[in-house]
Amino acid sequence: MKKLNYLFFIIWLSLIPWSSALGVVGFGVQGGQSILTVASSISSKDGADLTTTEFANPFSGGGYLYIDAIPVIDLEADFSVSFKKYTFDFENERGVRGPYDFGWADFSIYLSAGKKIVGIEIPLLAKAKLFYGGGYNMHTVTPLMSMDLMKSALGDTLTVNPINLSEDGLIDFLKENQVNSSGFHIQSGLQFKILMLDTFLFYRHTFAKDVIPGQDHFGSLNLRMGLGF
Repeated sequence: MKKLNYLFFIIWLSLIPWSSALGVVGFGVQGGQSILTVASSISSKDGADLTTTEFANPFSGGGYLYIDAIPVIDLEADFSVSFKKYTFDFENERGVRGPYDFGWADFSIYLSAGKKIVGIEIPLLAKAKLFYGGGYNMHTVTPLMSMDLMKSALGDTLTVNPINLSEDGLIDFLKENQVNSSGFHIQSGLQFKILMLDTFLFYRHTFAKDVIPGQDHFGSLNLRMGLGF
């Protein structure tokens, strides 16, 4: 999977005409909020119970780079980190662990191509355009605690006393079991630029498995602020 991700990234870079890109490059910071809900759950197996609380609409932050050097399309790359707290507890006949505050997290990279729908421009001063596009995305996810993960943490059983599982130990265990995923996305929005100050506001819909528990797609609203040259 990693080799495939590198291949997509190399192909994306190869599309950029670097000899003419210096006049049409932009970069800056990006923030957003995903539009999703992960419901609370209670799982039971082999006399053990696992409870996780609901979390919804995580915020994200990161950065972006775009190249507007090709007449037909624009190319862009962005990265972001999303995080949301939830509470988890585990109980079997031998003992109880929790409740603990845990965190679901997603580090993502998006490679996109876009096209202008319509635009207006005041030469040398300002311009605005509506755009749409899509592309390829990659994710590294710290997963939601599950019964299968708890079984693995307990040594492939759910019946032993969990007293030796500390909160820090479980957090480290989840980090060691991060999930890599990839998918595709579509997006549409508005770009507004005054002199070198650049702003984007857009909606993005991501299609990728194993990122959001129980879902294979989700939406997000995103705002970018940066410089365009």
